[in-house]
Amino acid sequence: MIDMNRQKIIRRLLVLRNLEFFNIFFLPICLYIAITSRGTQYWQPYAFSMFIICVVLAQGVFYWHLKLQTISNPGVTFPDYFYALFSFFKWANVVLLLIYPALIFARQITPLVNFHASIWSNLLFLFAVLEYTNYYYYQLSHDNLNDLRYLIKYKKIRRSPLFMDMQRNQK
Repeated sequence: MIDMNRQKIIRRLLVLRNLEFFNIFFLPICLYIAITSRGTQYWQPYAFSMFIICVVLAQGVFYWHLKLQTISNPGVTFPDYFYALFSFFKWANVVLLLIYPALIFARQITPLVNFHASIWSNLLFLFAVLEYTNYYYYQLSHDNLNDLRYLIKYKKIRRSPLFMDMQRNQK
């Protein structure tokens, strides 16, 4: 029974890792197609928001890969650098997220900055913020029955797996 559960978890982690990796390339291609087909003049806010999303997704791919190694190989734990690296990623993401509103503010006070954000680019930026929150704080995506059962039973959003693993590996 335990082996079947482990195999199920391994399959799930493989799917998560591989889908996140796929999306690092797929989402920018979709954005490029959408921007060029509409003839969007100010593409910079879109590109910057997509960059942040892809950076967070790349961190997710790395996390799911490390998690997969710990689950699939009994006795293997996260590497010693895990907590320090993901703590750095966490704060580097905050800096990246703060650049977007800073560029919008700079555009308001100086004509030298050409960062024309629109409602759609702001929504893409909001998605970047949600993706960051989903990985580093709370699990916002509920894509299986266990997630939904937890949400219904406890009436709250659970902490993200990365948050929990960082808590356990804090040194």
